[in-house]
Amino acid sequence: MKTILSAALFFFGLHASAQSVSTSVKFAKANQQALMLYLPYSAEVAEGTILTKLKEIGFEPESKGSLFWKQNKVNGFYAFKGVALKGDNLQLVDLYFKVDRRGSKGDNQSVMYLLTSKGAENFVSDATDPAVYTAAQKFLNGFTSETATYKHTLDVQTQDETVKKAEKKLQNLQEEERDLNKKIAGLQEELRKNKETQVTQQATIEAERRKLDEMRTTKQ
Repeated sequence: MKTILSAALFFFGLHASAQSVSTSVKFAKANQQALMLYLPYSAEVAEGTILTKLKEIGFEPESKGSLFWKQNKVNGFYAFKGVALKGDNLQLVDLYFKVDRRGSKGDNQSVMYLLTSKGAENFVSDATDPAVYTAAQKFLNGFTSETATYKHTLDVQTQDETVKKAEKKLQNLQEEERDLNKKIAGLQEELRKNKETQVTQQATIEAERRKLDEMRTTKQ
């Protein structure tokens, strides 16, 4: 019974953590109603998911290089204008994202904030526009699975790079082996010639010694 209860609490906590909640954040020195989502991944991974998630709904962020969008900040939020959120009434909104690290440095946890505006920083709330607010909440909730997918993709890419580096190292070692074998073959050829030269030189010495002996034994 205790095991079943623990498992139930675990799955409940997992489900709850996948849902965004309402909160209040500072924007231009004013409090605004925002959505907040806890993610069990680093802030870098969470930020990397933003473009992926936006492209999923057909929005193409203006970009001049992969990190250009990170320069487009307004009051500490990444701003994306003219995003079409899927909901009861499809309309263009502006989305403002902010990602903070949770816990101590090195912890793979982060929190994502989302402000939704109908233009000119006219932010909506569940009271002023519940339809848009709900659509934004559904969109943000999708970051839980999307971030997991993005993290998996990064892990695969990292492992792929690790394999490529290992393969490159083996290739370098094999090339080094070929070079060493060539050097060994060259040294062996030099050794063979050296031995032949020694034999020739030994014969020369013996011939010269015979001449010397003949000269010594020859009477004047």
